[in-house]
Amino acid sequence: CLKTLFSMIILVSCHLEYGDGRRILRIKDFITDTNHKNVDYSQVFQKAWKGLCEGEGEGTGGSSLVINENEKYTIQPQLFEGPCVSSYIHIQIDGKIEAPKRPKQWGNKRTESWLMFKNVESLFINGSGVLDPHGENWWRSVRHSKRPRTLSFKQCTDIIYNGLTQYNSPKNHISVYGCTNATLSNLTLLAPEKSPNTDGIGISLSHNIRILDSSIQTGDDCIAITGGRGGSSDINITRVACGPGHGISIGSLGKGDIDDTVENVIVRSCSFWGTQNGARIKTWHGGKGLAKNILFENITVTNTKYPIIIDQHYSNGGTGHVKLDCDENQGCHNIVMEHIKLTSAKPGKKLSAYCKFADVKASFVNIHINCGLYPQLLLLFSPLPKII
Repeated sequence: CLKTLFSMIILVSCHLEYGDGRRILRIKDFITDTNHKNVDYSQVFQKAWKGLCEGEGEGTGGSSLVINENEKYTIQPQLFEGPCVSSYIHIQIDGKIEAPKRPKQWGNKRTESWLMFKNVESLFINGSGVLDPHGENWWRSVRHSKRPRTLSFKQCTDIIYNGLTQYNSPKNHISVYGCTNATLSNLTLLAPEKSPNTDGIGISLSHNIRILDSSIQTGDDCIAITGGRGGSSDINITRVACGPGHGISIGSLGKGDIDDTVENVIVRSCSFWGTQNGARIKTWHGGKGLAKNILFENITVTNTKYPIIIDQHYSNGGTGHVKLDCDENQGCHNIVMEHIKLTSAKPGKKLSAYCKFADVKASFVNIHINCGLYPQLLLLFSPLPKII
C-alpha cells in the first residue's frame, strides 16, 4: 500500500533575466499573406518557432518572439519541439491566441495538447496575454479521454511561465510532465465551477517545480501532483488562490496497482474559496509507492466542504469536514495536526471528523478526532487564522 510522510523543504527560487544581443522576432515577420485573409496561422507559428529554436540570424543572447497586445491569432494544435540550437528562448505574449471554436474545426482532434513544448531547455514565456482553446464546446460533445489539454510542457528543463490568462480548457489547463526546474507564476486559470475535469495544473514525473502567486478557478483540482514510476519531488506551491474547484491534491496515486511516488512538497500561504476540498491526499486501494515529506502550512479555507482529506480508499469511505480514511492493514502513522480552527457557515452547527486506522497527534484543534492506531503518515499543520 501507499505510505505517506509529511515534512518541510526550503523554497529555492530562480529567475531569468534579459541579456544583451537578443534577437527580436515578431509573428508578423513570418506572415506572407499581407491582406490577412487567412484565419489559421498554424504554419506561421511553426515558421516562427523554427526561427527561435534554430537561432538563425544575428544575436548572441538568444531569441525573443513578441506577440503584441493588439494581435490575435487562431491556430490549430501545435508541437514546439527541441532540442534547440538557441541557448535561451523567450516568447512574450501580450495579445490573444485562440483555437478554432468548434472541435470539428481542429485539424487533429486526437492531439494530447493544443500547445505543447517538448524537449525544450531554457524557455521563458511571459506576458499579459490570453490563451483561449474554447473548451466549452468540447465538454458536452467529446468524452474526457479524447479531450486535449491547453498547454503542456513535456520533458523540458529550466522553464519559466509567467503572467498569462487561460480560459476554458477542454481538459487540464496546464500539464507539467517529465520536467525539471520549472516556475509557473502570476497565472490566472479560469473555467466554470461545473466544467468537467478542467484541472488547473497537473504535475507528474517532475522535479523542482514552483507554482507561485496565481489564481486558479476551475471545475476540478486547482493543482494535482502525481508521481508515476519516476516519481515527482521538490515541489513548492505558494500564495495560490484556489476556488472554485476541488482543492490542491496529492494524487490520485497508485491507480491500477502501479508504483507512485511523490515527495518533498510544500503548500504554503494558499487560500481556498468555495471549493469541494482543501488540502487533500488521495490514493487508490492496492497501489504501491509513497507520498512523503509533505507540508500544508498557513492555509485559509472559506465555504469549503471538506477542508482536510487523507484518503487511502479514494472514492470510498465515510465523510466529515476532516476525513482521515486509512487502510486497515497499512494504516496511517504520525499525522500531526496543529492550530486548526474550523467553523461552520451555519451558526451553531457542530462539525465532525471521520477517522479510521490513523495515528493522529492533535493540538489546538477545535474538532474532536478519534482514530485507531495504525502506521505511516505525517501531516504537519502550522499556526494560522482559520485552518492549518
